[in-house]
Amino acid sequence: MARQFGIISNTDGGVTGCILNTVKRSTSAKMAEARNENGAVTDTWYYSRVEKVALSGVMDSTALSVKAGDSLTYGGITYGVNATSVDEKNTGAATFTIEASAADNAELHTYTAAESAPTAG
Repeated sequence: MARQFGIISNTDGGVTGCILNTVKRSTSAKMAEARNENGAVTDTWYYSRVEKVALSGVMDSTALSVKAGDSLTYGGITYGVNATSVDEKNTGAATFTIEASAADNAELHTYTAAESAPTAG
């Protein structure tokens, strides 16, 4: 198998305003344990797998096109954006980070201000 150099997947879904330099992908799972009367673990079950991606790089615009609560597609997986950040400094380029996750095959519901605003009552 050939070694992979550089970024081997692409973002889709309107992620603009940035030049992608680094990608970190990870997977985690929820875990449940059964214990006996002495407290020793007798069985372990893994369920609800979560795929996570962290994208970072250099800004080529004044703002990212995605914000927390939006969605993006990377490497064929649609993720919910958990957090974004832009770091500015006077001695270098402005950089960004986007953190996103996708749980199992859960239906993704993105943020909309009308649904999230508190109601008077």
